[in-house]
Amino acid sequence: MRVMIFALALLAGGALNAQQQTVGFTTADACRLEAFYLAPSSGAFVFINTHGLGSSKNEWAPLQQALRAAGHGYLSLDLRGHNRSLSCGGRPADYRRFTRRDWAAASGDITAAALWLVKKGIAPDKLVFCGASIGANLSLKAAAQGPVKPGALVLLSPGLDYAGVLARDYFPAARPRTLLVAAPGDSYAWQSSGALARLYPAAAVFADGISGHGAQMLSNAPVLPAVLAWLEKR
Repeated sequence: MRVMIFALALLAGGALNAQQQTVGFTTADACRLEAFYLAPSSGAFVFINTHGLGSSKNEWAPLQQALRAAGHGYLSLDLRGHNRSLSCGGRPADYRRFTRRDWAAASGDITAAALWLVKKGIAPDKLVFCGASIGANLSLKAAAQGPVKPGALVLLSPGLDYAGVLARDYFPAARPRTLLVAAPGDSYAWQSSGALARLYPAAAVFADGISGHGAQMLSNAPVLPAVLAWLEKR
């Protein structure tokens, strides 16, 4: 199989940095979120990592290791209703009971993360919204509608429609530099990525031997080097 990577622009990198912390913050609609945070080296990037349906911040370990080695930072979320983020407005939150309206509101988790980082002194143009599966669609929505405009997007296995979060509604409005990654065997994400790439001029880069969906692709040898090479070029 091959992985399809549509590179719309390029980023720069950094150097080795500090220790991961477990942190918490609250969204505008009173959801309490937990995340892993690693501060970046001076001038490096910070990835806001948003997992897929039913997963958690733990799925990002391969990317986190690579970012740490390169000096970049990260804030890897447990989305509302997942893992350690189980309270919204003082009530239990469970993604298995989410409506489409609940999923639409979840892009606010990424906005809250971005605002938390900006308060820590991270410039918006140093933020990378990185999402897997529905996390990709939510990252796209947050970039289009949220008050913090990231420097770039990395979207792993986005879909035209995940739980009513329609990527086409947000992709033209988002406009940051964007990398789309999907495996051909993951037919819906592959076809969706192609459709999204056609909304902008894009260069396609292919690598052999890739399979999986969302963050699962990070365990395939060519994917992380491709993402980091894209990140570290101007």
